[in-house]
Amino acid sequence: MIALDYSQFLTFEPQHHWRVGIAIYLFLGGLGAAMGFLAAMYKHIFKKDDPSMFAWSTLLGVLFVNFGGIFLILDMFVWESFIHGHILQILKVVYAFFGAAVFNGNFHPWIQWGANFIVLFSLFGTLWALSMADRTAILKHIGFIVKIGNLLKPLQALWGWLTILFGLGVMAYTGFLLSVAPSIPAWSHPLLPVLFLISALSTGTAWYMLWTYFAHGKDEQTKELREHIGHQVEWVDIALIGLELLAIGAYFNYLYYAYAGGKYTFHHMLSDIGFVGGFLFLGLIIPWILEFIAAKVHSLRILVPLAALLVLFGGFLLRYYILHYGIYTYPWPS
Repeated sequence: MIALDYSQFLTFEPQHHWRVGIAIYLFLGGLGAAMGFLAAMYKHIFKKDDPSMFAWSTLLGVLFVNFGGIFLILDMFVWESFIHGHILQILKVVYAFFGAAVFNGNFHPWIQWGANFIVLFSLFGTLWALSMADRTAILKHIGFIVKIGNLLKPLQALWGWLTILFGLGVMAYTGFLLSVAPSIPAWSHPLLPVLFLISALSTGTAWYMLWTYFAHGKDEQTKELREHIGHQVEWVDIALIGLELLAIGAYFNYLYYAYAGGKYTFHHMLSDIGFVGGFLFLGLIIPWILEFIAAKVHSLRILVPLAALLVLFGGFLLRYYILHYGIYTYPWPS
């Protein structure tokens, strides 16, 4: 029997629809959800009490998630139709992203799952943050917000647990969103949701590394708490980056050995200086080393904000390059 190499019949074509705007959406969605998720985790599981840091981080996380969604909506527009006055296109986009997701009960497409996760995370995250308004910087001086917060306070634990649940959903769904494209090896990878989840948590810890480094608090108790949380999130991020490197290794191992399209994508990604130098080294390995040094040598804690910024940079680059190397493999069975 003669073995046939069917890879010679394959053709490869990069996708051109989801570009930098969608990468921003995926990045801000993961970061914002992780900010709220970690805040509620610290409050309700680890029993730490820092209303200002937790409430403002969650509110900003909600803002990031929804601001990132704007890039997705803009990407869905058919601008030629818009320019020619087809306002119906706008209504279709709004309905597809919000109306259909919330009201028509069709929960199969991941874009609709994601829309629901975003809406519910935004709702419960905001309610949870406002329930701490009476002890939150700036908010405690706004009378009507404090009154709303006092009404929400009896159910604060419920709002917090729902923030954890739907924050996790927002972080994970973006990987599932891409994985329903079987003809694109870089997207249909079974580890992609796990990789995006780990990366989102890593960027979330980077946010708290920055907060605890620059905002020490006005009283001694807050200073001690934030120093403790800052030291914790450094070690958590060290562990997360280690897991992310392991997941990336498994990602490329599967990509290379699964099928010809994956091998083609593998070679292109690892020959890209931006991916290897920008993401793998500047976005992962360098901050990993810097965080470890800062955690072990207290006099070198000045490295913390640099490491955190590089982690955020790497989180964006991961999503950018996964989209950039979304290469169709043809022919693909229907």
